[in-house]
Amino acid sequence: MSGFLSSSSSIEITDKVISHCDSVLKHTITDVTRLAELETLGRLVSSLERFVNGYASIEDESLDTDDEILNWVFTEVPSDFCSAIWLLASGFYKASASSLRNALDIATASLYFQLRQNSNKTSGYNIFYAQWDRGARQTPNWGEMKPYISAHPSVVRFKLHTNIDPVELVYSHFKYLCSFTHTSAYTPEGDPVTAINMTGVAPAFDAIYFARGCDLTRRTVSLIAILWQVAFPSIIGSLPLGPVSAEAYVSLFPPPIGPLALQHR
Repeated sequence: MSGFLSSSSSIEITDKVISHCDSVLKHTITDVTRLAELETLGRLVSSLERFVNGYASIEDESLDTDDEILNWVFTEVPSDFCSAIWLLASGFYKASASSLRNALDIATASLYFQLRQNSNKTSGYNIFYAQWDRGARQTPNWGEMKPYISAHPSVVRFKLHTNIDPVELVYSHFKYLCSFTHTSAYTPEGDPVTAINMTGVAPAFDAIYFARGCDLTRRTVSLIAILWQVAFPSIIGSLPLGPVSAEAYVSLFPPPIGPLALQHR
């Protein structure tokens, strides 16, 4: 079913906002296939968190594998994904994609802070993370993060061996999601963003945009996993999701780029 609208105007929604939002959520999850898809997305996020936390188990003296940055920065990522999945189930498709953008942004910042930490391992002081942690600076923008992550030796090796730029792929996806945060009418690719261009009002259920939201969530999760693995290929060696042949890796690292990231050393 597409275009499920129990109200014809935003005023009708806001007059009874809780009951209306609840009705859209119930409509979405009444379908067992959709409910299973949402639960699968949640488990995929769990796999991502377990995988990235595998960084702390790497045995490499050249790396600072203390889990402070993971605990104080990356932990925001699952929370943003939970928000995205809940909003997707509730028919807030623009807001769901905006939460995905938040997840991708802070996941990349976490990686950036960790790379900075490793480069300052001898001094033990990471001004980039420390100032952010105490609120003295905002989350670094992509103009700061992108060239630094791109220049990391492991990322450079991956680009040379595969002719694929993982940072550019992640940044391109980030820019796509920015259209939802900044409420563009359409993405540069022509995909509708605003409620009036999708379901007329929000929240409302639509099968097409629900499916799009699921795809965006899966892609966002996998790109985060790929970027962390490319930057720190030793993560896979700690087997954070069990044997490398485990199904969890297949879901988290889909082709064509995922398997290349897992093979990267």
